[in-house]
Amino acid sequence: MKVKFVKKLVALSLVSAMTLTGLAGCGSKDSGDGKKEGGDGKTLKVAAFNGGNGEQIWKDIASAFEEENDGVKVELEISSELDKDLTKEIKNGDVPDVVYYNLGQESGFTETMLKEKAVADISDVFEGELGDKMLDGILDSTISQPYGDGKIYLAPIFYTPTGFWYNKNLFEGENAKYTLPTTWEEFFALGDQAKKDGISLFTFPQSGYFDATMYTMLEQAGGMDFYNNALEYDADTWTSDAGKKVLDTLGKLVTPDYTQEDTVANANAEGGFKINQQNVIDGKALFMPNGNWVIGEMAASTPEDFAWGMMPAPKWGGDETQAVYMFTEQMWVPADAENMDLAKEFVKFMYSDTVVDILLNNTTTDKESGKTTAAPIVAPVKGAAEKLPEGTTKDVYASTAADNIVSVTGTWATTAPIEGLDMKKNVYGPVESINTGDMTVDDWQKQLVETWKKCADNME
Repeated sequence: MKVKFVKKLVALSLVSAMTLTGLAGCGSKDSGDGKKEGGDGKTLKVAAFNGGNGEQIWKDIASAFEEENDGVKVELEISSELDKDLTKEIKNGDVPDVVYYNLGQESGFTETMLKEKAVADISDVFEGELGDKMLDGILDSTISQPYGDGKIYLAPIFYTPTGFWYNKNLFEGENAKYTLPTTWEEFFALGDQAKKDGISLFTFPQSGYFDATMYTMLEQAGGMDFYNNALEYDADTWTSDAGKKVLDTLGKLVTPDYTQEDTVANANAEGGFKINQQNVIDGKALFMPNGNWVIGEMAASTPEDFAWGMMPAPKWGGDETQAVYMFTEQMWVPADAENMDLAKEFVKFMYSDTVVDILLNNTTTDKESGKTTAAPIVAPVKGAAEKLPEGTTKDVYASTAADNIVSVTGTWATTAPIEGLDMKKNVYGPVESINTGDMTVDDWQKQLVETWKKCADNME
């Protein structure tokens, strides 16, 4: 099955006139005071990764779910090392009912659970009214349908446009210093200009942040069919003219000529990635790949007069469209969950008016400075992005609705377990080695061709 994608994903959400309606729970009835009966004193175990979105939203969501479901108690487990904690707990037979942990994490925990067929089919959650509320195409990707069998296993609960983030003050207003580029030729020319000013063109938090960039570049280089085929390990992906163009361009971008000199040394999860992000704020680098979570993540060290901006990755030709990758965060239900029906109710609840508003009003507090800032999160339901408060985040979502912008989503298709294969390291890790001179673009291409063959041979 070829995965379907909708080109105007965000545009549809922003112009939709539909209003969000509350979801009625299946298997329960209204008690007359707005609460649902039928909880029967059950405890629902919800395990959530403690990342850039903070803890408070999960506490608020849990309380709201208890409020709307009489007799239900939500037991929250919130951890920044959730993969390690759940690995131990599941081995001991302590399986959560619902898990919020994304694909693409360094541990590969969710990918491993998928490979082991340990994630439940939750297609029935999205039947009927809820399916109609979801952004068009958001459930059709290899993220929600990792096996390509038409069944949904991962629920996309948040979505974020991604691209190249920069200091808007350098490109707009009376004190603007540079012109925002749209093509790769213009982009590298800007890099040469900025270098004379002692500023690097580019930095990246960690090599894994190239995932969204690579996805959009594959679509821009070869079109949607080429992109879809690449996700399913088409043998010609990296030997084709389009695939080679992507690698050659990225290979040039990550060289010391254009990438800030300390980037690779700082590109780690222990905190160095924030130094790279700070280099954009401090004017040491102009652009970096990221999502709008960076606003809250860096709020404590961002001057009040700093203005974030985001643009799609550049295109090769002036007449081409640009692509924006829609990053989603996922929730799923373990196949061995004790409270399967109630777990599905909780997943449904994530798209209710109640939760949409909780997400939009989210705040984060920096532990060191104590500074609290708005950090709105958008659920992938029609009309949610319209409700964002005025500001950078709303501007970012709105900017991706232009006629010349194509929205893509999805991820590399799930395969059977392949011993010794670290997908993230094989695909994105070489950018660091190219920067240091330990690998060439040709080496990267050869590694990707070999990786794609292994994956194609192990498709489910």
